[in-house]
Amino acid sequence: MRITKNREKVYNEILNSLVPVTAYDVSEKLSEISLTTVYRALEYLYENGFVKKFSLDDYTYYYSSSVHRHFFRCVNCGRLYPIEDCYMEEYEKYLSKTFGFRIEEHFVLFSGLCGTCNEESKIKNSVTQ
Repeated sequence: MRITKNREKVYNEILNSLVPVTAYDVSEKLSEISLTTVYRALEYLYENGFVKKFSLDDYTYYYSSSVHRHFFRCVNCGRLYPIEDCYMEEYEKYLSKTFGFRIEEHFVLFSGLCGTCNEESKIKNSVTQ
């Protein structure tokens, strides 16, 4: 495995982000690296286990495989929030016992309204009523 300077820059950008990022997000921050190079670096990092990825709403998001986190995504503004606490151990035990699964990892993404959008929604609803 060879980590080039560009791959290292892309990886560091992901490590420094609390939430998953798209190739476009990385490209905006690393303007000296082309979007094509960012995509190639992300694929290399994914294939070699440095990052994980998931797709949502036609976008692929990347995050560090070295940190276990869950996320919340606001359906109104689209912002992602990190959730650092994990309470899934008991649920994993239940799933393993009930269904015979061998769970190796999990990924949780909650969605709804963030605090700001929720308050704006309450204000908007009270005005229209």
